[in-house]
Amino acid sequence: MEAFAGIDLAFAKGKRLPVCLCIREDGRLVPLPLAEHNVPPPPRGRGNVASIDCSIIDEFAKETAKYLHDLESHFDVSISRIAIDAPSSPRQESLKRRDAESALNRQGISCFTTPSAVEFEAKVARVVDHLRNGGPESTLPAANQLWMRVGFALFNRLMTKWECLEVYPQATAHVLGAAKLHKSKEDGISAQMKAIVQYTGWDDPLVRTPREALKKVVCGPAHDGLDAYSSAWIASLDPLECQAFGTPPGDAIWVPMLRKLRTIDRL
Repeated sequence: MEAFAGIDLAFAKGKRLPVCLCIREDGRLVPLPLAEHNVPPPPRGRGNVASIDCSIIDEFAKETAKYLHDLESHFDVSISRIAIDAPSSPRQESLKRRDAESALNRQGISCFTTPSAVEFEAKVARVVDHLRNGGPESTLPAANQLWMRVGFALFNRLMTKWECLEVYPQATAHVLGAAKLHKSKEDGISAQMKAIVQYTGWDDPLVRTPREALKKVVCGPAHDGLDAYSSAWIASLDPLECQAFGTPPGDAIWVPMLRKLRTIDRL
């Protein structure tokens, strides 16, 4: 059976990687219960300091690939496509900003700037100096960008086996007209889930108890589960049902093209 995966990249120390795996049932996109105790667990993050070590993040990417293979075996499915909420590669040196991020900005969607490979080398050197001089982990330089290095490693590893897309759930929420309330708030999660399930048809008490529904299918907080499910939805769409912010294939963030989709009545 064909399946689609969404990954909301997280590398916080000890945190399970939020992954959502979906199948189609009667035209509906149904997430599998990955949070049940008998299902193989996703890998745990190592934290910001570990993200400067290439061997550690490569091992994490390897563990993620093994986890996805384990899920395929456990549920007897074959993953066709994976959507990852992370930059797929560093910014080209010739650009001030990635094309995808510039396109988001033009639509009023904010996001972190992805550094170039050379800039990342300099940032890693600053982190090393910071730690060598006794600086605490809580004040690491460039802490809001180091996690991107993990994303690069994930794309490099997973693309050897599966088709991978770069996504940004906030951009998807914007396209759906559901981005006014942030997903850190209960009403924000409900609004985004209500908008998504119009098109996926997932039949669960999502509007009333979205947190409980997401807890069953993704290991982690509800807002991470929301982003993982949103990402899996994009992975499940036909390429003609998606549009890109940026320049495909290597500098693009994919979102749904709503005029090509139909809404689905929930049971």
